Amino acid sequence: MDENIAMCGLREAKQNAFDEACCAFATQHNMAALARNMNMGETMLRNKLNPEQPHKLYAIELAWLCYHSGDYSIHNVLYSDLGTVTVALPSESEQKSFVERVLINNSLAGEISNDALDLCRSERLPRTTKNKTLARAHAALGNLVLMITNLENRTTVIQPLVQFGTDFLTNGGPIPGLS
Repeated sequence: MDENIAMCGLREAKQNAFDEACCAFATQHNMAALARNMNMGETMLRNKLNPEQPHKLYAIELAWLCYHSGDYSIHNVLYSDLGTVTVALPSESEQKSFVERVLINNSLAGEISNDALDLCRSERLPRTTKNKTLARAHAALGNLVLMITNLENRTTVIQPLVQFGTDFLTNGGPIPGLS
């Protein structure tokens, strides 16, 4: 019995977080442009993101919405208890160097630190401030994932070749001209 109560409590908390993320998403994006890209009416898209309306946002619509907006914050809210983060991989024209990723990370970290200082001084947290801070945190997470991907792509190409050569020589492989 207690398991069912705990499960319902988790479901209610997750539903509230999802509803909040949908409302924040609707205020931060141009619904008319997104609706056009998705071949959906603007009013219908707004209704699907509004928890007060009977229309529901289906999984495929959510994926399409995140794809067209480039904002995966709703996905991240849903998957946060699983310990995963969703990040859009950039196209070839949007690729940034490792140094650019580090500088972007420092900038976002500074903005989040500034928000944290402001939050410590204030007695309450307005919804708009919370949403802006969450958006910065999601952007910072995405940038870190892309920075890690950049690093892994740079080191995995040559690393197996170097390891093979080192293993070959340390295990007694003959070196031409020295054997």
